[in-house]
This record gives sequence, C-alpha cells and structure tokens, in this order.
Amino acid sequence: MIKLRGVTLLALVAGTLGGCSSSGEAPDRLGQGIVRATAQGGRDQVVMLYVTVLDGSTGAVSRRTCSGSYFAPRVVATAAHCLDGDPALHQQVVQVLVYYGNDFNADQSELEPFGIAFKVPAPGQPSHFAAADSFEQHPQWDRSLIYPDLGVVYLDRKLPFDPLPLARFRLDKPWEGRAATISGWGGSEVTGPTTATGGRVQRTGVTHIVGSPTAADYHPEDPNPGLLQANIRNKILKTDGRAPNSNGCFGDSGGPLLVNQSGQDYIAGVDYFGGLYCDNYSLYTRLDPFLPFFDEAYRRGGQAPLVPALDCVSANTDGTFTAFFGYKNDNGVSINVPLGPKNALPLDVNHYRTTLFQPGVHHFAFGADFQAAQTLVYTLSPDNSPTTTLRVSSSSKRCGAADQPSALCGQSCRAQLASGCTGLPAYGACIDGCVGFYEAFPEPASCRPLLDSWNGCIAALSSDPANWVCFDESSPGAGDGFADTPSCTPYIDSFFECLGG
Repeated sequence: MIKLRGVTLLALVAGTLGGCSSSGEAPDRLGQGIVRATAQGGRDQVVMLYVTVLDGSTGAVSRRTCSGSYFAPRVVATAAHCLDGDPALHQQVVQVLVYYGNDFNADQSELEPFGIAFKVPAPGQPSHFAAADSFEQHPQWDRSLIYPDLGVVYLDRKLPFDPLPLARFRLDKPWEGRAATISGWGGSEVTGPTTATGGRVQRTGVTHIVGSPTAADYHPEDPNPGLLQANIRNKILKTDGRAPNSNGCFGDSGGPLLVNQSGQDYIAGVDYFGGLYCDNYSLYTRLDPFLPFFDEAYRRGGQAPLVPALDCVSANTDGTFTAFFGYKNDNGVSINVPLGPKNALPLDVNHYRTTLFQPGVHHFAFGADFQAAQTLVYTLSPDNSPTTTLRVSSSSKRCGAADQPSALCGQSCRAQLASGCTGLPAYGACIDGCVGFYEAFPEPASCRPLLDSWNGCIAALSSDPANWVCFDESSPGAGDGFADTPSCTPYIDSFFECLGG
C-alpha cells in the first residue's frame, strides 16, 4: 500500500456531512500527538482541501482532506495526489473546496448538499469556504513514481488575506540543519502505520532541514519509487521528524515547508510523503525546480486573456436573426465582467449575455437577436485582457451542419426565454442541457430527426402565452424552471417511442 498522507478517504452516504468530520483535540493534548505539533492553528494561508471523489466502479462517494498554501490571488498550491483519482477504481474528483476558517466542524454547516457535492455561499457572502473553478496537476505528474507531486487549485474568489510568496532560492548546504516550520490539517494521533485520527484541525510545528533524501529512505513496505532515482531525489527535501521535532501526518499532504529569510516567510516545499507511523521524517517537493509551473499558475489566476468569439448566425422563422457567441478563457479561474461599458451589447435588450466566463473554450454561451438591416456590436473588455469588439450582420458566418445540434438548441432556448416563464436556466445553461440530451441518446440515429423536430417546433413558437405552460423553479434563484409546449409534445413522445418506449 502506498501511503500518501493527504489521501484520507472517508466513505459516506452521498450528501451527508456528519459521518465525514473528525473531532479535533483539546489544546492540552497537542504535545502528546505523534506529530508533536507546537501550536494549534497557524498561518491563514495554510488552508484545507475538502475533496469529493466518485468511485466509478461502485458509485460510492467519499471525502478526501489535504492541505495547501495560498500563494497567489485565487490560487492554492497542493500535492498532485490530492487531486488524483485511482484509475483502477475509475475514480473521478467531482469537487474541490478550500476551507480557510478555524473550526471546520462548526463551519461545515455553511455547505448546502447538492447532489453528491455541495453548494458554497457565493463570493461576497459570508463564508469560510471557496470552491475550485478548476484545478490541475503538474504536467509531468507520474502516479507510478509519485513525482512531481505538485498541483494547483484555482478558486472562485480571493481569500481574505494576502498570499505567501514562493521561495525563489534553493535550500542547499547552508540550509541543512536549520529550523523550518511545517503546518497542515492532518492527523495528530496514529492508529497504524498508514492511518491516523484527529485531522481537519490546523496544527503548526518546528522541524529541521536535512537536505535531499538518499536511496536508503526508500521503504518497500511503504513504497515511494521515485526515491530510487537520483535525479528525483535531487528535487526533494527531507526534514527531520524525530522527537522533539514535529512531523507531518496523514492529511498534511500539500501543506508547506515554510522558511524565513530576512524576516519574511516563504513557501519552500510541498509536503507529499512521510515515514511509517508519521514519524522519523517527511519529504517535500522542492519549489525552485518547478517555478515555471507556479508562475504560469499565477498568470492563470486572473492575468491570462479572455476573448469572445462569434460562433455563427441563425435565421429565425419570424424574420430576425440570432448571433450565437462563445469565448476562450485561458485562466484557470472564472472571470466576472458585469454588464456595462466593459460588457456592452446594445441590442441585447433582455440582458441574456454572459457575465461569468468560466475557464476553457466555450461555444454557444448566449445569443442576441437583430434585424436584417442591423449590425450587432459586442464589446468585451475584461480586466487584464485586451478589448475585443465583434461586429455581426446578417451576412456573417451562418450556422451550418457543423454547428448542430447547438444551433438548433440555441433557437429552441431562445423561444423558451421569450415565453414569459420565470426561473428558467440562463441561455448557455439551457443550450448545454439541450445538447446534453442529444448526447445522452445518440443511438439509434434514425430517432434523431424526431428530436430535431421537437426543438424546431419549440423554436418556431411565438411568445403568445397560449403556446406555453410554465413550471416554476423549485427554489428562488435555482434557474431550474421549465417552459412546456403542449403543441410540440407529439414529437418528443414519438422520439421516446422510437427509442423503444
């Protein structure tokens, strides 16, 4: 069994929190714990990762806790294995949260169950949690070597304190024997060679830097294969975890090795591995060989470009046209651009255009109507990105076969949004849901024309209330209302009959 200290999996019934929390220790017991912490708490920038994992082979849901360091606005450094799924179990990490409070057991009430994951209070609302907009492992991460065990988490908000800087210097010979600080949210009392209790409480302690590990630090009963390669050992730091020094434990993976130079604390390493029974030593991935990875993560924390694009123009049955827009966001974080001069589209009188731009490339994010004689002008000027102005007319690129079914779904969603029904999903969410329906039933292909006919029927309907039956959303702001169209029902009924009932 490979002992990765951050991977503390706790099997749960989906949507429950009570079984996944562990109680912290009373302060007077800290000195008795195996990790020998010197203080409860620590730097605000040392945060806890709360990860939801789905086992694709069984459908079981589990929670994983790790540690991390807030090193850039909206970016946390952690260990790659904290963000990893076991391919043998078809595991998928479905959600990553970052906790930055002082009492997880009390503050977890801020989380609202949402399917197998959780809803976090929106940015700007009182909260001790942030949600990951995205996350990534180092591109050279090799789980068979457990190297380089580095990852970053991109947050949906800035945290309420300044980031800690990265050490841009190597901890070489002069640093050996010097004291360093370790901090994390791992266990404090060991129950076996690879298990412990008392996690989800931040603790801080003092250790001493040994230098790079040697091949003798490899233990076959707890294998860490990378230690057998000299070029890997050169990029690893070992700390002395023997008494009276503090030592990391399960759940401390991803936490920092902090060193002080000229009165400033720096993140010099990322915890990823330790000795049996959380004793004797800890191993940290050095930062200095991997600074380009972290510099790129800093850029993708909100400094990278966000650029809109025209997908295509579709002709409507009422004689108007709809321009469908997408975008490319090179950041790992979502970018908010409120409606106004920086997000301007005068012909979008219903304010359907996107204000929250998620990471990655997105097509058919929204549509805007215009008349044949009009020119539609869309200007997007995000912070830290160039201003882009798109001019669209009836002679612009038309939606074709390559744009289906997104274009047809876009026209169907356009009609639903014009129906007068309330609580409907946003334009892009409606299109995504519609396209997802096509993807859920790809076969037999002979049934697809009926689905096309259903969406085409909806797209042709006017906003006359007689055409629509509205179903309210389940809760305010949920965006899960539905606009039904009885006149088009025969098409969807025929589609399901075609599928075999």
